[in-house]
Amino acid sequence: MKEDKFEKKTVHVGDRASLTKKFTEDDIRIFTELTLDDNGMHTDEELSAAGLFRRPVVHGVLVGSLISSVMGKYLPGNGTVLREENIRFINPVYPGEEITAAVELTGIREERRYYIGTLHGTCHNQDGVLVAEAECSQLMLKRFFTADCEKGNEND
Repeated sequence: MKEDKFEKKTVHVGDRASLTKKFTEDDIRIFTELTLDDNGMHTDEELSAAGLFRRPVVHGVLVGSLISSVMGKYLPGNGTVLREENIRFINPVYPGEEITAAVELTGIREERRYYIGTLHGTCHNQDGVLVAEAECSQLMLKRFFTADCEKGNEND
């Protein structure tokens, strides 16, 4: 049965969710085409070999977008809008690496028509190495959400 897209979802401080994606050279190519960011550190074997990481790396913004994907898809979920994101890129991600993005709802502030959720996001590679970390806020309309500031459950 299809989930009712207008059914209210209750979120709790402490809720968690995650997703995993393996980045490919095709992902870099498509991202480059979409954004026009053809910096050789991402696309050119020879140029990147002379750089800091010695081979092409996945665009940091593409890696960080997994955090936004978790927020938009799972926590808080459908019907939210990214309000703010402050992200740090800590280690490079190379094509072929599998990245797990995890998000925890760390706070909820109530406004008249919506809630503002604060979230902490991380991205780790398949070896458990932290590659990115973010502090974010997400706008949640009261039409779609109820919020409980008490500690909740994991939503992985």
